[in-house]
Amino acid sequence: MNKSALVFVLMVLVVLPGCGYQFSMEGPGPRIGGGPDLQQDGPPVRLVIRDLLNRTFQSNLEFAYTRYMREQFAVSSGAQVVAEDAQADYVMTGEIVSVTIPSLTFSAGQTRERRVNVVVRITVAHRRTGKSLWTETATGAGEFFVNRAPDVEARQDQIQFNRVLQDRALEQAGQDVAEMLAAAFWAARDQGIFSGAGAQSPSSEDSLSLRERARVKGKELG
Repeated sequence: MNKSALVFVLMVLVVLPGCGYQFSMEGPGPRIGGGPDLQQDGPPVRLVIRDLLNRTFQSNLEFAYTRYMREQFAVSSGAQVVAEDAQADYVMTGEIVSVTIPSLTFSAGQTRERRVNVVVRITVAHRRTGKSLWTETATGAGEFFVNRAPDVEARQDQIQFNRVLQDRALEQAGQDVAEMLAAAFWAARDQGIFSGAGAQSPSSEDSLSLRERARVKGKELG
C-alpha cells in the first residue's frame, strides 16, 4: 500500500465514528443465551403488543416499558411484531404489577444503596377467539447508590440527582424484564403453543402441528 492510500484509509477510520453511521436488523434476531440459529417453522407468529397497564405509583412507566417490550420482542422472541391488531394473529396484553425499592446497605444510619424490583405480567391470546394461550410473569431489578448532601442548599439538588439514578435503575429493570419475557416467549413458541392457530388462511401443511410435521418429515426421510 503506497503512502497516499495509507493516508486515505486513516482519514476514513477517523471520520466514520462521528458520521452518525447506523445499521438496522430485520427478522427474529439472535436467540438469547446463544446456541444454534433456529428457523421459523410454519406460519409466522404475528404478534401485536398493546400498551401495558401501570398498577404502580410510578407515573408514565408504562410508556417506557411498552417500548422496551416491543423492541426486545421484535429482535429476540421469534415473533413478528406488528403495529395494528388487524395485522396480528395473537395479542399480548400486560401490566406492571408492582415496583418496590428496598434499601440494601446503610452507613451511619442512612441508606447508601437501594434496589428497584419491578414485576410485570403478560398474557398472549388468540386475536380471533380471544382464548388466552400463555401467561408469564417476570421480575427485573436495578440498583443505585443514594447520595447525601452535607448542607441544606445542596440537598435539593441531591434529591433530584438521586431521582435520576432511581429512574435509570427503573430503566434497567424494565429492560431486564423485556429480555426475560422475550426469551420465555421463544421457548413457548418452540413448544408449539402458538403453532398453526394463528394462520388466517392455513394450508393443509400449515394446519399440521409441529409434532405432526416432524413425523411426516421423518417418514419422507425414511
